[in-house]
Amino acid sequence: MIERVIVFIDGSNVFHAIKSLNIRIDYSKLVNFLVEDRRLVRAYFYGAVPQEKDLKKNSPEWESFLRQKRFLEELALQGLKVKTANLRRLPSGEFLEKEVDIMLATDMLSLAYKNAYDTAILVTGDSDFSYTVEEIQSLGKRVENASFKSTSSYILRKVCDRFTLLDDYIDRFIVEEKVKVSQEISFWEKVLRLWKR
Repeated sequence: MIERVIVFIDGSNVFHAIKSLNIRIDYSKLVNFLVEDRRLVRAYFYGAVPQEKDLKKNSPEWESFLRQKRFLEELALQGLKVKTANLRRLPSGEFLEKEVDIMLATDMLSLAYKNAYDTAILVTGDSDFSYTVEEIQSLGKRVENASFKSTSSYILRKVCDRFTLLDDYIDRFIVEEKVKVSQEISFWEKVLRLWKR
């Protein structure tokens, strides 16, 4: 029987890691890399977005919100199931991420109880998931952890059945920036063209 796998991606945790590495990743390639030759049931991406009512239109925050919406829509088009919670605006004006970890943990547990997968791949470095992992393992399921070094938790790595350090495989799922070819003709090319006339 082919092993059934569900991938759970903690978007915020991954975002902080790739920001520190100054890279962009292709999430569909990341999922394929982690699943290997097993059967992917589904890949979930969890994140938090501000509510439109908390943002001033045409502000830097508004532009960031629109970019984030486009990014999440792009993920959905790539086949990832996107789940979002609302960011809460504090009186200081800062945003606080709430509910995302609970949403992810609840889905992992619920789908384990429903026997929807054999192995969960948890893409995060957040040690808060350790208890959830142990509970899922008590149901006879395997849990693998994948994270970047900068956000990785030893406690989480230790309780999981397998660990993948993503830094070692970046070339498998990084988005290569396309170099814009300059349309400008060099000085020597101009001289050569004139000479050929």
